[in-house]
Amino acid sequence: MKFQNIVACFLLSLMLSCGSSEQVITSDGEVYEVKGSTIESNGNDVTETLSEDRKSEIKATLKANKKAESEAEELQEQLKEKQKELKKAQEEAEEKQEKLAEKQDALEERLEAQDDARKDFLKANKRLESKQKRFEKLKEKGKLSPRDEEECAEELEELKEALKAAKEKMNNVNK
Repeated sequence: MKFQNIVACFLLSLMLSCGSSEQVITSDGEVYEVKGSTIESNGNDVTETLSEDRKSEIKATLKANKKAESEAEELQEQLKEKQKELKKAQEEAEEKQEKLAEKQDALEERLEAQDDARKDFLKANKRLESKQKRFEKLKEKGKLSPRDEEECAEELEELKEALKAAKEKMNNVNK
């Protein structure tokens, strides 16, 4: 961007330093150079030899060229502004897309954590129920010694604590 500005300033100063001479090509293909109020053709002053109609035609062509040039410069500036706006809009869209991707990743992680917590809870619940059924069966058959009963009770208590911890984890993740 800076380079373009520098080049534009250089070209403008170069044009101004050459004086205010403009080349005009008329509709019949003649090339004239206008310097102030004089008109030259092939390096010779032809101001006096041209008719008033021809002079006004050359000046009108010059004026039209200058107008077209200034309009082109305005359009160029408008184009640059539009490009800046588009670039800004594109950057904003990319930022929004990145934020949405981050939110989606966070949501996926949360869903995965919820699923893991639910699975852990169900697994702990199943182990506890299985152990309780086994304990009850052995107790009914009378195959448990007092020591075995105490060990089973401790094991059941540990499984209940694990179930409670899994339930708390599941509840915390679901908040």
